[in-house]
Amino acid sequence: MFCSSCGANVADGSAVCPQCGQQFKSPQAPSSPPASTTSATPAAYPANAYGQPGPGAMTDSKAVTSLVLGILSFFCFSILTGIPAIIVGHMSRSTIRKSMGRVKGDGMALAGLVLGYLSVALVVPVLIIAAIAIPNLIRERIAANEASARYTMTTLATAESNYQASNPNMGYAADIAALGPDAGTLAGLNCTGNSWCTKSGYRFMLQADQEQPHQQYVITAIPVQPNRTGRRSFCSTADGVLRSEGAAAYRTTPYTAEECTALTPWD
Repeated sequence: MFCSSCGANVADGSAVCPQCGQQFKSPQAPSSPPASTTSATPAAYPANAYGQPGPGAMTDSKAVTSLVLGILSFFCFSILTGIPAIIVGHMSRSTIRKSMGRVKGDGMALAGLVLGYLSVALVVPVLIIAAIAIPNLIRERIAANEASARYTMTTLATAESNYQASNPNMGYAADIAALGPDAGTLAGLNCTGNSWCTKSGYRFMLQADQEQPHQQYVITAIPVQPNRTGRRSFCSTADGVLRSEGAAAYRTTPYTAEECTALTPWD
């Protein structure tokens, strides 16, 4: 090296210049670089620059569950598995977003969500339509059954009047079967004695008194299933008046003449 004061050539490592006595600073040994605190193998697998899970990320089990439930909902069980597919799918996507690349399966969770929502979207309108249509259909069927029952009652009452006029020595017919063809749609059925005849959601029975000739009769019509096949029970006697009452109570026996005449006439 050279002395900065006199320019003399000085041996490397000298502390003083032999020509002018200039002192040199002792050279410092280069410090060793600090030891790295970063482990060779990262503890986690962070997402890359595109937001995709890093290498070694595990698939979230909830994503698989959501996909399976979604497939079942779309092809088999509809909303029974569709709603769970939606719930589990949202839970899985939330877990994946919070994992910072440690968990994958977002695509499966999304597919489960889509299938779940499709199953709900297809079924809900059908359920709404059914909820509106079914009660209307039941009401219409009940109204039709009651109208049919009233018509049958009128037919039987007319047939009884004709029978009594044609058979004064016998009086009124003792049962529906005795009316023959005049019984209308009940003709030919086994409507003898205390047997009920069923037609259009109603059961019918005709009974005469014990006198000879018969001076009184009672025709009874009661719903087979109260409030489902009919909401009213009907009866009629020799006075020819059609009477009725609500069928909330499940009546299983025919009306007597006294019970029938106590009811409100049908307008």
